[in-house]
Formats: sequence, C-alpha cells, structure tokens
Amino acid sequence: MKKSSDLRKIIIEYTKKKGSFVGSCFSCLEILIYLYYYKYNLTNNYKFRNRFILSKGHAAPAIYSIFFDKNIISKKTFFSKDTYWHPNKNIKFIDFQTGALGHGLSVGAGMAKYYLNHKKNNKIIVMIGDGELNEGSIWETFFISLQWKLKNLLIIIDKNKFQANEKTTNVINIKNQTQLLKKMGFQVMHCNGHNYLNIHKTFNKINNLKPTIIIADTIRNYGVKKINNKKELWYLDKDSKDITKFEKTYL
Repeated sequence: MKKSSDLRKIIIEYTKKKGSFVGSCFSCLEILIYLYYYKYNLTNNYKFRNRFILSKGHAAPAIYSIFFDKNIISKKTFFSKDTYWHPNKNIKFIDFQTGALGHGLSVGAGMAKYYLNHKKNNKIIVMIGDGELNEGSIWETFFISLQWKLKNLLIIIDKNKFQANEKTTNVINIKNQTQLLKKMGFQVMHCNGHNYLNIHKTFNKINNLKPTIIIADTIRNYGVKKINNKKELWYLDKDSKDITKFEKTYL
C-alpha cells in the first residue's frame, strides 16, 4: 500500500534529523494506518471520541508521521523538540504521555471505565509491545479489565518478537499465551499485522461483549528485508550509517 511506503519515508526523514526506535515504528505502522485512516475516528474534538494510547511509547514517531501526513501537526512541529521519541500529551490528540513501559494500559482501562459509567461505548484502544507483557502492571490491568467488564477496551499486542536488543522469548517466555488469555476471559484473536485485509477481517470479528485482545504478528524493521529481525537495529541515531539501509529501500 502506498500509504505504508509514504509514511516509512517520513519516519526515515525524522530519524535522519532526530534518531528513532525505527524497528518499533516499522513493526506497528500498518496497524496504526488502519486505525487512523480507516477503522476509527481518533482525531475529532468530541469528548467521548474513540481514543488511542500507544503504551509502547518508543514508537511515537510512527504516530507523529501520521499526524504530519494528516496535517494535524506542521512540518516545523514534526521536526521540533515537541515530537521527541515518546508521545507528547501537548500534541493534539495524544491522549496519554507514555515512554516507561507498562502504564498506558492501566490508564486506558480507567478511560474505558469512565466511558461506560457515562453509558458511552466508544472504543479505548491501547497498543502494547510483546515485551511489555513482562510488566506486572499489565497483568494487574488485565484482571481489573475483566472484573470491570470493559467491553469497550481493545488491546493490541504488537508481537514483533523483540524487546530492546534481545528476543522476547529469551527474556521471559510466556508459553501458551493465547490459551492463557482466553482462559482469563478475554476475546483473543490473531492477525498478520502487515496485511490490511487480514487486519480488517480480524477487527470485524470484535464482539463488543468483553475486553478484546488482538495479537498482531509483526516483524521488526518491516519493509527493509535485509535487516528484518536484526536485534541490533532497534534504535538508529541520527548520525548512524545504517540509515542508508533504509534509504536505499524507500528513498
């Protein structure tokens, strides 16, 4: 899809000027494009609009690239200190400032509860990383989300199989993950996180009866085949020579 390519070019330009956790940005980009351009209206001024929290906050440049493309922020702002590596709540439509992992989901659960208390069923969508499942606060929020019956809470796990510079399973290997989450009481589904048709079909199966988890199977540095799943390329400094590997593909 042209939008995927265009936004990757924008993220590369951002990285050349400011550096970024580009591997994380590229793994979740198709999901974000689907959320922001097609599925939900996440950028309106309605108090009870659908809301999105990027709990895996290191992928913030992917959100900023979308806001830039949609003319929500200017080019000057896009390359300014206000758009650093984590979501900045001073940017319009950034609903929570994340960075330290494990906090976005608990805030999202609070928002979902607030909405239901006001009889609003609009979605609160939270994206977490598969490495973020190591945080105890994530599991606490899983339990309370089920206790509160947060049927409007949608959790997306960006399963790119890496956290920082190590494979997720080498840090903590959560076996039978899907079965575990289903037994807890979630609606759990899987999708190919880079295939728009598969993403769309999966989202259309959300039953809106209970908290939902979508596990998106993704690839770190997706789009640049030579460095897919290279654990050492999780972050690129603005002066990194490795940026040329991305540029040759997209620029």
